[in-house]
Amino acid sequence: MKKTKNLFLLLGLFVISNLTFASTDNSAGLQPQEEICKPCSKRSKYCKGETTFKDGSSYKGEFRYGEPHGTGLYKWIDGEVYDGQFMNGLRHGRGRHVYNNEDTYEGEWDFGMMHGEGIYTWNNGGQYKGEFVEGLMQGKGTIHLPDGEIYDGEWKHGLADGKGTYTRMDGSKYIGKSKKGERHGSGRIVWKTGDYFIGKWKKGKINKTGTFHYNNGDQYISIWDEGEMSGKATYKFEDGREVQGSLQDVERAVENDEEKKEEIGPNLGLTWYAIALEYKASERYDLAMENLKMAQKYIPASSDLNQLIHQQKEIVQKKIDEIEGL
Repeated sequence: MKKTKNLFLLLGLFVISNLTFASTDNSAGLQPQEEICKPCSKRSKYCKGETTFKDGSSYKGEFRYGEPHGTGLYKWIDGEVYDGQFMNGLRHGRGRHVYNNEDTYEGEWDFGMMHGEGIYTWNNGGQYKGEFVEGLMQGKGTIHLPDGEIYDGEWKHGLADGKGTYTRMDGSKYIGKSKKGERHGSGRIVWKTGDYFIGKWKKGKINKTGTFHYNNGDQYISIWDEGEMSGKATYKFEDGREVQGSLQDVERAVENDEEKKEEIGPNLGLTWYAIALEYKASERYDLAMENLKMAQKYIPASSDLNQLIHQQKEIVQKKIDEIEGL
């Protein structure tokens, strides 16, 4: 089987390395037409019939000079089935192929390969709908992952490449550029609350300067290096005040102002949450857990974000247990 590379990493979100294209070894062509049943001989320009080949596969449909040509049903001995159009013995035109692992593809074919518009459905529930070029996702298309996450955008050689939008389980979106299946270039994360982050990515990781824009008008400008936030940062309050330093420094700056602490608490919690997911994307699960705990410290227990943090803690803990062999 041909495994897909990581489609997209968005602050530690699900990747689709578990999604696989079924083997397309059959796609190059069909078996030599040596046993076509009469009257569909190699001398017949056109006829309808059915036959069984030496390898046990069978075909029923239209023939041209002894080869499947037109519409028909081809069954391989391993259980794969193609129902659709043929040209000179190759899948060509429109048709539906069911693979022996129960993956399916329905759409356009070009001389034995998926090519044009089509829908590929994996047996685990994932589905891609869009353009194909020579058997790979290429052009524009949308993939729905088994856990409900979605990428809608440009593809190249089977990977997200170009402009697109990745929607997470929590409803937040990455809107920006990707390259070879990873975030690369300018982009933004938009949360359902209205808060958003603008930055630049390099090979899937936040790099250089990034800015959190909070719903209450505050901003947090931070420096990132290979997906990790450095200590150099500035928190800008809507009223013009600034605090230089880490999130803990920001908290200390308002520790005697209960009203201000309550106002910026969700901002700090959201930031810790974003940092945690970045660590999760890098498979640094211990650090991800630490930051999720920090996020939960600032977020009310009844809020939607607190529930999301709890879900992420369960996912990260499961990964930690797997690594430790528990």
